[in-house]
Amino acid sequence: MSLAGKQCIISGGSRGIGLSIARLFAAEGAWCTLVGRNRESLVTAVESLERKNPLQHDTYCFDVGNVNGWEKLKSDTKNQRCDILVNAAGIPQNSFLFAASIPDLDNLVQTNLMGTIWGCKHFVPKMMKQKEGCIINVSSLLATHGGRGASVYAASKAGIVALTRSLAWEVGRFGVRANVLLPGYIQTDMTEGMDKNGELSALIPMGRLGLAEEVADAALFLAKNSYAHNCVLNIDGGLSAT
Repeated sequence: MSLAGKQCIISGGSRGIGLSIARLFAAEGAWCTLVGRNRESLVTAVESLERKNPLQHDTYCFDVGNVNGWEKLKSDTKNQRCDILVNAAGIPQNSFLFAASIPDLDNLVQTNLMGTIWGCKHFVPKMMKQKEGCIINVSSLLATHGGRGASVYAASKAGIVALTRSLAWEVGRFGVRANVLLPGYIQTDMTEGMDKNGELSALIPMGRLGLAEEVADAALFLAKNSYAHNCVLNIDGGLSAT
């Protein structure tokens, strides 16, 4: 299936995995709306996308954990299709649960889990009406393996896996596909400094951290393969096998 002319909404599209997915989808001819909460970063990101069709890539600036932002985005795009929804927005946790502040934990859950829920809630009905569409949610290897100092992050990412699998059961009969990616340790600003001495790489069978572009390749497969549905796809260099 070609992505030429497909209309995509990508949360977390201003950096990291989300931006890499946007760049690859745009190179395939898709039209992308990037969602994030830093306007300057969004502008820089959208300017880096290839333009292979008459439609202009767009940005929308809001906190994905705020349902009102999704309401406005849905309203602004009511006359447009949403062929592919990528929920890639997320923030990390670097503290034990007992030491973390309540506002920080609330922000983490609102961004990682509720942001994904709100995205699906607002655009799945549009896809159902179209009788086709693709949801790609970005979770984490920690959803299944846990992580020291990342308990609530892991819980939020596990929720994304459960959400996606349940959606797959609910919407498949309407021609809508739902899949989830479980990246391991990927070279982004979120993992900067985590592997200074190579100790983390030594734990990974492939011997290195992954690249955001490699996760984007997996997202492209899920977007293009019309029988890929209810996939929980690890992109972790084999770390989940250890």
